[in-house]
Amino acid sequence: MSGKSKIKMKKVLLLISVFVLLNACKSDRVYEKYEKFPDQSWNRFDNLEFEIPVGNINSTYDIYITIRHITQYPYKNLLITTILTTPSGEVRFMDYDLEIRDKEGKPLGENMENRWDIKIPLRKSFKFRKAGTFTIEIENRMSKMETPGIMEIGVIVEKGGKK
Repeated sequence: MSGKSKIKMKKVLLLISVFVLLNACKSDRVYEKYEKFPDQSWNRFDNLEFEIPVGNINSTYDIYITIRHITQYPYKNLLITTILTTPSGEVRFMDYDLEIRDKEGKPLGENMENRWDIKIPLRKSFKFRKAGTFTIEIENRMSKMETPGIMEIGVIVEKGGKK
């Protein structure tokens, strides 16, 4: 084999290795979006809307809300309402009392210096009846006009059925 052939072979093997590695790390995540609050405060009347494209109606999906907050978040919980609108036009309202701190007052979730990430399931094994756009609107139901300490709120949708 000539020197050029060896280099080409190494490049091909490298590309195949990268392809295999990327596919091995492939996530079941089909949607992920975050809304950031530059002032680390969520206004009570600032509803968040997430539009999720649905193509595969044969799968089930797990839907999560993510909350990034600072250590100084002043409350034990976060009260929200979700309004789910399916591609078929069905609307579902759900109220949630999301725990941000444990019974001892320590923040829940993964810690990265002064910020915490929490991933909370909203729906498990959810099945869509029709392809199209699925909308999740999230309302802040806290009693104060501003909820300080919230950096961002997000929605993650993953293919369901994992045990």
